[in-house]
Amino acid sequence: MAQFPLDAAHILALADSMIAGFTANPEVFPSPPVSVAQMQAERDAAAAAHDAQLAAQAASKAATEVKTDAFSDLTGTMKNNVSYAEFTARTPADLSLIGWGPRAEPTPLAPPGQPGSLDIPRQSAGQAQLVWEKPTSGGRPAFYKAEARTVNPAGAWQLKGTSTSLKIELTDLVRNVELEFRVIAENAAGAGTPSNTVTAVL
Repeated sequence: MAQFPLDAAHILALADSMIAGFTANPEVFPSPPVSVAQMQAERDAAAAAHDAQLAAQAASKAATEVKTDAFSDLTGTMKNNVSYAEFTARTPADLSLIGWGPRAEPTPLAPPGQPGSLDIPRQSAGQAQLVWEKPTSGGRPAFYKAEARTVNPAGAWQLKGTSTSLKIELTDLVRNVELEFRVIAENAAGAGTPSNTVTAVL
């Protein structure tokens, strides 16, 4: 079964075929419910509207390109003159004369804050999954270090892995010994305060 077209070009093409067929074969189609003349008029109106839309789209695209180029030229000129003014001005008040101001001092990077809610949602022999929440203060963490130590006797903290997300899978852990875990957020400015600790016997 034929399907009625959806795009403008195929609709117009079908309309032309129907108009030609009805016109050439009145003995087969003596009384269409809508006259061929009306269909021809509506086909011409639809084609004109389609052409007008295409022309408007082309004009809009051209206008957008002109606007983009004009603003690119303007901002380039403004940036050149701002650089000149920043070099020439003697005080911030001088820059205010052109609606500009001194450059803000860069904010120094701070170490991250303390990760929160460290937990062990899954564990098995020699393996543990740690999950935690990102710090609510300090600089943005670049990565997290997961550390562990024995509880009894108390051992030194040892690095067990690093992660850029808020979880880590640790493997090859000592078995049948109580271990204590913590995570530390770190970035280029240094390490933050260690998280809370959790313990497990794997």
